[in-house]
Amino acid sequence: MNAQLNTKTTDGLSTKTKVCYSVTEAGLLLVAFMFSSQLLFFMTDILGISAAAAGMMFLVTRIWDAINDPIMGIIADRNNSRYGKYRPFILIGGIPVAISLVLSFTKLNFSPMGNLIYIYFTYTLFGMAYTAIFIPYTSMIGRLATNPLDRSSLSATKGAFQAGGVLFGSIFTIPLIIWLGGTGEMNPRGFQSVAIIYAVIALTLFFITFFTVKEKNTAEEDAKTYKLNVKTFVELVFKNRNLVAVGIMYFLIYLRMFLNNSAVNYFFIYQMRKPFLIPVFMVMISGFNIVCAMFVAKLATKFGKKKLTMGGMLICFLAYLGMYFAKGAPPAVFFTFTAIVALSGAIPYLLIWSFVADVADETEKVKGVRADGLLYSTTSFMNKMGAAVAGAVSGLVLDAFGYVPNAPQTAKALMGINLLMFIIPAACMGLVILALAFYKLD
Repeated sequence: MNAQLNTKTTDGLSTKTKVCYSVTEAGLLLVAFMFSSQLLFFMTDILGISAAAAGMMFLVTRIWDAINDPIMGIIADRNNSRYGKYRPFILIGGIPVAISLVLSFTKLNFSPMGNLIYIYFTYTLFGMAYTAIFIPYTSMIGRLATNPLDRSSLSATKGAFQAGGVLFGSIFTIPLIIWLGGTGEMNPRGFQSVAIIYAVIALTLFFITFFTVKEKNTAEEDAKTYKLNVKTFVELVFKNRNLVAVGIMYFLIYLRMFLNNSAVNYFFIYQMRKPFLIPVFMVMISGFNIVCAMFVAKLATKFGKKKLTMGGMLICFLAYLGMYFAKGAPPAVFFTFTAIVALSGAIPYLLIWSFVADVADETEKVKGVRADGLLYSTTSFMNKMGAAVAGAVSGLVLDAFGYVPNAPQTAKALMGINLLMFIIPAACMGLVILALAFYKLD
């Protein structure tokens, strides 16, 4: 593998292709950011749903959503249309993603229980539609770039647009909610208006990718995907040590991200009592992710993806502890540690798809099966499980520690918020290092 890295450096993948492919990532992450950063708060403080019930909603719907991932991976692998193997699904899932976003942030005249049932429906719709785009779209990496250096570059570009989608959401979401709400505070009208705007933006970006990027289809690879069966599925997923290591890493980094996103509003409103700092925090996280994307591919080439990621996670772990102890310090000190967390924590997000593409190459060489959709869906399954666990943990921790919406919080409730914001995410970063110790590709 190292010899290949040193001798073959490019497939001639153009900047236009990288950008037009990656804009869909920005659309997906803008929508996902709205859900991960605002839905729990919307449910507890706008719809009147208890934190515990909201947490269980995230757990139940995400587990069901995660079950769909391998199924979607197999469907995508077996597809063979004139528009490509994976590209058509960008449009198939795009419209229901936009619709479910708007519906989820629309308050109807229901009781809290009625609101809970309604959100169960809309959030489940979102999860299934998102999967229908995400698995095939991500699987396209193997069809656009065939060597590790180009994959790292494409993955980094994709990660930069991911951070760009989050950055856009970080800057505009809360100010727009307040402004469009018309009352100077976060209200149902503001949430719904922002959801409509983000749905239109996301659909536009999906269309750009569909109409400008084409896969590099090969008859040989298509033939290999049809050899998939139950036995092969078990061998590829459960007996693949490298895939298991990547999947665990994926679970942990997204558990950390979703915990942070769900806790940000609560932390700055009730702990720091400076809600105007929420956009500052979110902009720093996504902005430094983009900065990291500028050089992460070169660092990965020099040090290797595994060593670079493990080193970044150690720094991120220590920086999270610094954030925790600096929460009462001047904002400049707190945000210094925030910047370190953002830079170091961005590394696995930017390189994760390159990891999976290398595993796909390994399975093709060893098993004679090309199963990009299945392998990417497995890691996506871990993403969804991270989101499910994060949603459940967030709601249950808030409830267990005595959180009361729209009221001053007790010291115990604030401790629960700090667990979600700092302590559990720090533990996740430490566990990523252990998971990668079992990853043997370089």
